[in-house]
Amino acid sequence: MKDENRLNSGHDQIRLVLRIVGPAILATGLLFLVVGMASFFTSFGSFQPPKYFWCCFVGIPLMGVGLAITKFAYMGAVFRYISAESAPVAKDTINYMAVETRDAVRHVAGAVREGFAGERKVRCSNCGVENDAEARFCDQCGSKVLTDRRCHECGASNDANARYCDDCGSSLG
Repeated sequence: MKDENRLNSGHDQIRLVLRIVGPAILATGLLFLVVGMASFFTSFGSFQPPKYFWCCFVGIPLMGVGLAITKFAYMGAVFRYISAESAPVAKDTINYMAVETRDAVRHVAGAVREGFAGERKVRCSNCGVENDAEARFCDQCGSKVLTDRRCHECGASNDANARYCDDCGSSLG
């Protein structure tokens, strides 16, 4: 891996030391364990207690320490492998989710937008009562409900509830 892609290039020496020391301690612990177990099993042939059984109690912790150091030494390589293997799968999953959930997200976003906007109402120009946006006639007085308002100054069409013209800014009445 290139040095500019690493967080700290000084870790190379530490990593090299860990890659040598870790397996060496692991092998030493394994050797102690083998000697201790061999002493234990050979003592069955004689009626003497095992002479080097204590080596097992030294070997097992040494193996644990050596294994831990070796894990730290190869951690970067393992994580690079894991990320290289899982990144394409994660990318495909995210792309699939983005495509397949697009309609549902639009539906939910529309529902949220409607919830915040509230129900749209149109005010009757004759009596001032609010009516449904789709109403053609006022529920109160029966006069025709205007769906848009024309500006007296410029003639531009505006929303029925607008107070000022969108084009020129003059008051609509």
